[in-house]
Amino acid sequence: MTRTHRKRRHLAILLPAVLLAIPIITIMDITAQADDENITVSCFKGNLDEGNYIGNVKVTKPENAGQDCNTTYYDCQGECLGCFPDKDLDRQVCYDNAGKKIMK
Repeated sequence: MTRTHRKRRHLAILLPAVLLAIPIITIMDITAQADDENITVSCFKGNLDEGNYIGNVKVTKPENAGQDCNTTYYDCQGECLGCFPDKDLDRQVCYDNAGKKIMK
C-alpha cells in the first residue's frame, strides 16, 4: 500500500468515529446542564397547611430544599420545609431539613 492509501484508510476510520462522538458529547453536555438547573422552592415554617410562608430559595437539588430554606432564613430555626408543585400529581412536594420527602 502506498502512503496515500494508508492516509485515506485512516481517514475512513477516523471520520465516522468523530461524527459519532459529536452527538454523544452534545447529549452529555445537555444532560449536565439540566442537572444544574435551579428550582424555586417556597419555604414554610412548620406545617405547610398553616400557611407560615417565610420566602423562596432556588435549589439545584430538590432533596436539599428544606436544608437550603433553613440555612437561608434565620426565622426558620431549623423547622422549615422547602416545597414546590408536582404538576404530575397536582400536589406539593416538600423536603424537611434532613432531606425527608413529604407529599402535601
